[in-house]
Amino acid sequence: MQVPSGFTTGLLIESADEGKIAVGFAKDGQLLGDFTLSPLDVANMAAAMLAASKDSAEKVAGGSAESESSGALVLPSSFSLGPGVSPDQHALILSFGQSHVAFSMPEASMRSLGESMVTLTTRGSAH
Repeated sequence: MQVPSGFTTGLLIESADEGKIAVGFAKDGQLLGDFTLSPLDVANMAAAMLAASKDSAEKVAGGSAESESSGALVLPSSFSLGPGVSPDQHALILSFGQSHVAFSMPEASMRSLGESMVTLTTRGSAH
């Protein structure tokens, strides 16, 4: 893994051989280390980072996880529905190649999300 010209500090992420993902960390333009992860490892890291971000935002914002920004836009390769963490929850599963991240939510939230999605897809269609 090479640090691109002009890159100073942060994560370097690129696809690797055999469906793996290479991750490195650079500081002050120098590669400090890199390693190769499976798609499941990447999904677990993403889920852990998102959970930590939620926890951190709630502490700073006085209980509100709302953000001023919509955040990064990512295009999943597919999505599906599945069981949630408890019997009264369902999960929205986003897939990014072989990495999958599931967002568990109460049935009422899933219903509201579904209704919003139907509304968005029927806008502008003939009635």
